[in-house]
Amino acid sequence: MADILLDGLPVLDLLEIAPSTSVVAQIIQRDQSSISRIYRQVSGRLGLEFRKHANGLYGAGSNQGLLQGLRLSSQWLRLQSAPPEPRWLACGSLSLEGNGEHPCLPAGLFQRCRDRQRVNLLLQERVLDLAVISQSDTPTQRPETLVERPLLRSPNGAEVIVLRLDLEQQPAIAALITTLRDTYRQHALHNPQLEWLG
Repeated sequence: MADILLDGLPVLDLLEIAPSTSVVAQIIQRDQSSISRIYRQVSGRLGLEFRKHANGLYGAGSNQGLLQGLRLSSQWLRLQSAPPEPRWLACGSLSLEGNGEHPCLPAGLFQRCRDRQRVNLLLQERVLDLAVISQSDTPTQRPETLVERPLLRSPNGAEVIVLRLDLEQQPAIAALITTLRDTYRQHALHNPQLEWLG
């Protein structure tokens, strides 16, 4: 089971975040054929029917309860490891600068987020631990299990941290939030069109 939690499940999760075997191969530094082989083996072993759907997104077609339990365990292992390895997504202004890597921030996934509901779902299912997103100033519907914490306002709206309420006080996540707030505060100081909200 350790190989599924430590090696297999992360591949499935990353495919749900960045639905491309080539992108996931780059993220975890393995060849693309290994990614395909791993997700098929894990899916078959657990009876998940995990595959790419007509909408271009990967997901499991069965055994959702088993997958939910494994993701809870996987998240606990990520956040309790030394050092912790929170899985977070940056979709805000920092993610759009350069190559998206910032020396002050722990490793994260930097990409454009077109589907806010998808990000919410990935947070709820514990595929992601936290996300930084841009949103319009119009309030959005969010599930009760998620909370938003403001970072800054730009001409296009606000940038907020979104996470599960039950993770907000978890030490690794609290440390990541502190680091994000500090980094975004500095970002706002150097960009006059941004207003710090944190």
